[in-house]
Amino acid sequence: MTTSTRKAGDAVSTSAAGKAPLEQIVRRALTDEVLTTLRKAIVAGAFAPGDHVPETRMAEQLGVSRVPVREAMMTLEREGLLEFDERGAARVRNFTAADFEEIFTMRLALEPMAARLACRRLQSADVAALTENIKRMRKTSNLLEVTLLDVDFHDLIMQSARHSLLFVCWGNLRSLLQVWLARLHRREEGPKETKQLTVQGHVRIVKILQSGDEEAAEKEMRQHLVSWRERMPKATWEGNVA
Repeated sequence: MTTSTRKAGDAVSTSAAGKAPLEQIVRRALTDEVLTTLRKAIVAGAFAPGDHVPETRMAEQLGVSRVPVREAMMTLEREGLLEFDERGAARVRNFTAADFEEIFTMRLALEPMAARLACRRLQSADVAALTENIKRMRKTSNLLEVTLLDVDFHDLIMQSARHSLLFVCWGNLRSLLQVWLARLHRREEGPKETKQLTVQGHVRIVKILQSGDEEAAEKEMRQHLVSWRERMPKATWEGNVA
């Protein structure tokens, strides 16, 4: 191979290598947008449990091809929000009282631990992010946004714990929690009351985290979760909290 041929080949190779990652990033970003849109629709109750989520119609409504919709649906299945039937059709998962019990007990295992660790490892940037979250919640009058900000607050505490395996476990729970919180919020008296209760609880948690009292932080988070369970209509859960 001559020098000129090798240079030409290198140029083609470099050009192809440069294009492939760019196309992949664009596709991934599109799938993420579709995923976020579909997840929010399920959380908001736009689809009832058991509803068919038609792939072709979703692609048409969102103005995308079926590929990112299918990829997003597969992710939602892994998150536990969708199920595929024997024909491959996606349906919104029906949740049971037993499902809620598992979600609650997982929260009770993970989040008090996260609060204790966050109390120990809290940084000024963490406090700023938590404070901004509370500020945004105070301002909004949108019930869905209250739900999403609520989960984001707990997500920030998980990040503040700086425990990678704990965060992985939390990631498996996050979307399911959004669905249950949205259900609770829709059944409470209204956005104003829901927001007030949530803000009050979150302000107390941040104050204790800043105090450095790890035991108090763990206890407050546990109580915060128990109060969430107690506000959930009893028809949706079983058992008692010790």
